[in-house]
Amino acid sequence: MCRPTRRMRLGTAAAAAALTLAACSDDTSSPTTTAPTEPSTPGPSTSEPSTSGSPTSASTAAEPTRTKKPDLPTATSPLGGPSDSPPVRARQVLIPKSRLPGFNEQWVWDHASTRRGPGEQPPGVCLQSSLTAIGGVVEYRRSYSSSLSRRDTAVQVGVVFPDEQTATTAVDVLRAWQQRCDAHATEEGDLLRVQVSAVRTVRTKVGAGEQWMVTYRPVPGEPDSVWFNAEGYVRDGDTLTYLVIRSAGQDYNYPSGAEPIDNALRTAGRYLLKTR
Repeated sequence: MCRPTRRMRLGTAAAAAALTLAACSDDTSSPTTTAPTEPSTPGPSTSEPSTSGSPTSASTAAEPTRTKKPDLPTATSPLGGPSDSPPVRARQVLIPKSRLPGFNEQWVWDHASTRRGPGEQPPGVCLQSSLTAIGGVVEYRRSYSSSLSRRDTAVQVGVVFPDEQTATTAVDVLRAWQQRCDAHATEEGDLLRVQVSAVRTVRTKVGAGEQWMVTYRPVPGEPDSVWFNAEGYVRDGDTLTYLVIRSAGQDYNYPSGAEPIDNALRTAGRYLLKTR
């Protein structure tokens, strides 16, 4: 049985009891020795443990202060806002003017303007409303032009939907609009001799896109010319981009799969891939 030494003198019995329990609970950390009452032979004095303070043991050692880890910063985009927010993603899919394919190797798109929202009128001929009107959360639109020709233009729209299912439903709407594009163009505008080609598939980095050609008249000041209005889209998950490339002329001769709209959709697929 462990007992306190006789030389311990504390102010109160409770304190003495506390020391007794602490000494018993940890014999290795606070050893005590019992001094003989009447030493029979003289010898060196025995060192006594100090009783001026509370004994230190594993049970009474103060716990280290825990420092709260700082919250990790949210990834942001140079465009502002979180990098995965719908507005940032809708704008990130837009192709820079220097990267948008043109009508030939010498062609350059040297001007582009970007705005949030669908604009006053849907681009192209076949769209009957904005993409946000068919379920999109946010929409960005970029218009391209060239100093080589004021008539030839391009438009790209980037839109993010609330989920992939809504984006898939929007694709079904675009296909339905394409099927009745000739009737819609004739009813809604002053377009003459509207002809709409069949849908053709374009392979991209994020899957298959679709494109088609709409031709119509008149071209002001050029009675023998025709408007060539190429439209198409490609979707990746909940994000979709729609492209329109329009030019006027008497012919539009490109190898199959190498039209400007084909090259533009393939480029758009690479930009969609970056937003994943």
